[in-house]
Amino acid sequence: MSDLQDLRELPELGVGLVYWPEHDGLLDLVDVVEVEPQVFWFPARAPGGPYELDARAFQRLARIPKPKLVHGVGCPVGGTVADERHLRPFADSVALLQAAWASEHLSFNQAGPHDLGFLLPPVQSEEGIALAVANIRRMRELLPVPFAFETGVSYLRPVPGELPDGTFFAAVARAAGCGILLDLHNLWANERNGRQRVLDVVSELPLERVIEVHLAGGQEYAGYWVDAHSGPVAPEVMECARQVIPRLPNLKAVVYEVMPDSAPPAEETRDQLRELRELWKSRGSAATPTPPAPAVWEHALATALQSRGAVADPGIAVLRELIASVRAGKVADALPLTTRLLLLTLGGAAVDELFAGFWTATPSQPMAADEARRFAAHVGDLPLEVPHLREVMAFELAAQQAVLTGRAQAVSFGVDPGPVLTSLLEGRLPSAQPPGSYEITVSPPP
Repeated sequence: MSDLQDLRELPELGVGLVYWPEHDGLLDLVDVVEVEPQVFWFPARAPGGPYELDARAFQRLARIPKPKLVHGVGCPVGGTVADERHLRPFADSVALLQAAWASEHLSFNQAGPHDLGFLLPPVQSEEGIALAVANIRRMRELLPVPFAFETGVSYLRPVPGELPDGTFFAAVARAAGCGILLDLHNLWANERNGRQRVLDVVSELPLERVIEVHLAGGQEYAGYWVDAHSGPVAPEVMECARQVIPRLPNLKAVVYEVMPDSAPPAEETRDQLRELRELWKSRGSAATPTPPAPAVWEHALATALQSRGAVADPGIAVLRELIASVRAGKVADALPLTTRLLLLTLGGAAVDELFAGFWTATPSQPMAADEARRFAAHVGDLPLEVPHLREVMAFELAAQQAVLTGRAQAVSFGVDPGPVLTSLLEGRLPSAQPPGSYEITVSPPP
């Protein structure tokens, strides 16, 4: 199965909320909860060892009667240093919560031995793409489910020579074969702070890889708009979502990110979730159709060509006829006397039906000799009243075998084979011959 096919087959989960215990009263309004697992971990017991899961917390999380997603906030995939203490507990969190997929930020938070305490934008270059791809592939090897990276926020001005945001995100997703968590608030903050426009970023993305959308609120800080996960989703972000979500053919969840201490009043939050549900209903409604995966395409086309039923595309009928002509030509070239005997005895329409049944029953063979042997086996099982048919087929198959092996082949006839073969060579139907017992030897060419 291809990576993209894995993403297509993920369940459609619906509207979700990043989980905090304070949000328990809102869970009746959502279909899925997204867990940031590091919130429920303990420090490592030994220096440098892996973090440890709070078993009781994960038991409580597992009992929430909603599907779960796992969204990492401590082991981003965009940097040169990965905090090894996160990797195994992250995978364990995914498994324990039976998450449908997992995600992390396309960012970095360490430089050398120093933890920087913040998710920071990676360099957007070809080298940065290769680094992110390697990190994502390593992450995927540890996970039992598909992986998506989050499109990050950046408060920095574009660096001369760097790739545009959309180009960078798209290249990483395609090369890593992973999904995209499209954080529309992050992209809107980037646009507002002087980076690429949201819709320009989206226009560059492989939209079939977007499996999740994050929506959130933010706030002004020192002249910048920051991704604070506070308050309701800004009207401008909601308008972006109304334009983008209908274009996403493979969207599986829309998640609202809000911190408990800065959430809107309960009823306003409920209204926000209801608005997200309307957005969810619009998913894929304006999407450009996505071609199927190569294996799916090949199987569907092969099935249509091998069937004899009606099809919507008239080109299928043309291809069927061309394939039938090629296959019939192989048989006629390898078994010319057999084909002539069938035509002279049964007529063209009956032979066409005979061939059609063979096409349906037997897959095509690249080599004419193999096609001929299978045709002979197919015809030999039919109750056809064609005098000398099996003997003529055996003679022609023996001639092929003599060429292939370099050894003479013996063939038995129940009548004198000379007049039968001569008549067919001359294009005439053989006349009746008295029965007898004859054997001829077919020698390989000198």
